[in-house]
Amino acid sequence: MSEAVIVAIITSGITLIGTIITVVSTSRRQAAETDKKLAVMQADMASMKEDIKSHNGYAKMFSENIPAIKQHMEDVDRRLDNLERRTA
Repeated sequence: MSEAVIVAIITSGITLIGTIITVVSTSRRQAAETDKKLAVMQADMASMKEDIKSHNGYAKMFSENIPAIKQHMEDVDRRLDNLERRTA
């Protein structure tokens, strides 16, 4: 083998090793970044789920109390009508 072929093989081997190291380190870094983003998104989802539960609790409370509120308003309207008739 000539010197040129040996130099080319050594250079190619060093280039291949450098490429493999670069690809592996980049892959690990991107995986770590993705894990961090996923953790943030999961925390946001948990917070949103709690907000939805809270909202649904208030909605349920209001929907259960609406008939009582309507009845109370009807009573107030009736009493106002009675007062207006008395003063008229």
